[in-house]
Amino acid sequence: LISLIFLCVTKLATSQSPLVSDFCHKGGIQEPNFCLRFLGLDSRSKTATSAHDLEGITIDWGSEYAKTVTSKALSFLQSATDPKVEAALSACVQAYTTLNFDFNTIRAAFQSGTSIAEQAANARLAVSNCNQAFSEKQLLSPLANDNNKLLSFIQIILANGV
Repeated sequence: LISLIFLCVTKLATSQSPLVSDFCHKGGIQEPNFCLRFLGLDSRSKTATSAHDLEGITIDWGSEYAKTVTSKALSFLQSATDPKVEAALSACVQAYTTLNFDFNTIRAAFQSGTSIAEQAANARLAVSNCNQAFSEKQLLSPLANDNNKLLSFIQIILANGV
């Protein structure tokens, strides 16, 4: 059993390249393990040769996650019965529509080699608008964990903006 645990820990510790590790531990990244987990799941990170490659992968993951959360919010909205919850979810769906556009503009800026700071700030604001919609109504958000993950993606993108 001890040998098996040692092998698992060794495999985990050595499975990330120095490039991925450096990328995920840049200053300003509060959740490096989140970064290491999703990049570890993407086969493209194993063949990445630069932080630029990893930034593109991160943008892809953030964009796909934003689409997933948008669908989840729409599903919650369709089944909402409380008018306050419905209003908050409606605000989130609107914010996520903006967020999906922001990820498209982040990708376009990244691909053209221009700064992504403004687009990433807009994306962060969109997520914050969803959080605010629930807090203004003194409701717990069923999207709080998703919003935290979205903010983590945005933070990683900003910290590694190349």
